[in-house]
Amino acid sequence: MNKLDLYIKVASDWIESFIVFCKMAWQQPHAPELLGSAVVAFVLLVIIRKFKGRYKAIKLFDNRAGVVEVSRKALDELVQSVCYSLGALNRPDVTIYTLRGRLCMNVSLKLESGQRLTDATSEIQTALTSAFREHLGVEKLGRIDVKITGFKGLIYKPSTKFLPPTPDSKDNDALLSDDQTLFNSGEEPKKNS
Repeated sequence: MNKLDLYIKVASDWIESFIVFCKMAWQQPHAPELLGSAVVAFVLLVIIRKFKGRYKAIKLFDNRAGVVEVSRKALDELVQSVCYSLGALNRPDVTIYTLRGRLCMNVSLKLESGQRLTDATSEIQTALTSAFREHLGVEKLGRIDVKITGFKGLIYKPSTKFLPPTPDSKDNDALLSDDQTLFNSGEEPKKNS
């Protein structure tokens, strides 16, 4: 018997023992209630961990004096100020996380109509990269994903045919001459003689 067959036999024995244990535990009194409460407790622990991790400060780097951490709110404010300076029209939605020791972020925002999407997103990514490197000293910067959620404003200007005529023409003044009144106050208009 070679080693692979031995590993397969040991693994199948472990799986068989686990199945026998589960069947025996399920036949115990109140087993479904206990199993259900264990699953609920596990789910609550996962939710609490995710919720706690959302507000945990992010470690940027170590130096001789200690660890440097920045709150997620401070990072969010830095991203918002950069986006507002580049012409974002609403409060950007920012998600900041670490992946393999690198600081990554997702930024969702609305842009002004008429901007080229490739130019605008490239400018946002470049500005965020330089802001994080210059202001925070972050060298291990990961992905900066930009999501455009919409555009505001007019893409095309309306043509002049929809604009009202200019008031300097003499034809428009004929409608409101001096001898005609706009409102009838009950008195007879005076006639010029």
